[in-house]
Amino acid sequence: MSQPSIEVMNGTLYGNEWQPTFHELTLPTLRLTVARALVVINFLWPFFNFDLIFPGNNMEVNFLFVFLAALILPEILLDEWKSIVFAVPAFLVALICSSPTSCLRLIAAIVPLHFIFNLTRALRSRGIELVPANVAYHALKIFVLFCTAQTIQMNYLHILPEALSNVLVSIVPRYMTVPYDSLGVHGVQGWASEPSSAGLTSISFALVAIHQKPELRWRVMAWFACLLMLNKSIYATILAVLLLVACLQSLRRKVLATLALIPAGVLVAAYMVYSGRVAMLRESVLIDGLNSVSNHELARFVQILSPLQQLPHIYQPVILFGSWVMEPLGLLALVAGYGSIFGVLWLLYILKRNFPLNQVRMRPFWLIALFVLLFIASADLICSIVALAVFLVPSGDRLRNEPLIADNSANLQAITEVS
Repeated sequence: MSQPSIEVMNGTLYGNEWQPTFHELTLPTLRLTVARALVVINFLWPFFNFDLIFPGNNMEVNFLFVFLAALILPEILLDEWKSIVFAVPAFLVALICSSPTSCLRLIAAIVPLHFIFNLTRALRSRGIELVPANVAYHALKIFVLFCTAQTIQMNYLHILPEALSNVLVSIVPRYMTVPYDSLGVHGVQGWASEPSSAGLTSISFALVAIHQKPELRWRVMAWFACLLMLNKSIYATILAVLLLVACLQSLRRKVLATLALIPAGVLVAAYMVYSGRVAMLRESVLIDGLNSVSNHELARFVQILSPLQQLPHIYQPVILFGSWVMEPLGLLALVAGYGSIFGVLWLLYILKRNFPLNQVRMRPFWLIALFVLLFIASADLICSIVALAVFLVPSGDRLRNEPLIADNSANLQAITEVS
């Protein structure tokens, strides 16, 4: 007489013999763990090129580990088909009306964002955060300490091993072992590709750390202020001001927060007066004016605004100073410039789906994360994408299809009943 079979969530129970499904045989839990680890590595080290693997090739692959994670978890990548449907017309428009390079830029920005948002939902439905606790906070501290070591190395005493410097030169795009200038106006870059990118990397660490432990926000602010002293970039200055305002707005006593803005404003004004980098920007504005075409310091405004000004037409990159190709800067400029209306529709959809205002907490901080990714960070900067995902993706959201996150309690109950 044949044994009765019981259908359960992750397989079939024939008598006392358990037969797993094909999906269980693919080790979904292990693949999920590996994919999460790859994304965290890319979050901590967002800049990488092929020079160490293929000498002489300086192509940046800042998104490489996220694409590997997406290949490991295709069910997460292909989840939420509407997002993919909205993205395909944008890819086709970029490929047909612009160039294959433009289409590749869109893919490098859209695919990681789509995958990281889906992965964050899958992990949170299991009660797991994308970035482990305290990792972002410790990463911020290590980044600041490494910038301190770089400052000592470049200006006072050689303390970093030569082997480490050689590896960083090979791995990190545009890594400098000497000061940017003899006057010390420009600061150090950490393990980022340039000082401005160091500010973007650090703000991502800071935002994720504050999201995980809001009570540490003033410590995080102090570490970021230390970074500003070492980094000296305009980006870090702007982000430090925004982070300070967000920390003040998070105070429960709004009157106290408003009063605290006065000494905070005095400190910011004093830094602006004595900052050599700000003085350089001020001089360039006085000499070259506010025209971004003639002012090197304001050239990035072309990358942000020109793609938006050319809507609904496909963006044709502007060439400044004979050789500078002004590719779109920021996610909004990229999807609007190369994806036209279809790219904007995709962006609106994916933000709306992951943007339930009633569930998103710490509004001043996620506004900073949104501002950074949309306007001033490279669209494929993984640490900025992760910072936005940890704020926007609600913890109670569930994947529509849950092969990876199925609950095994039903299986255990069925086995117990048969026994």
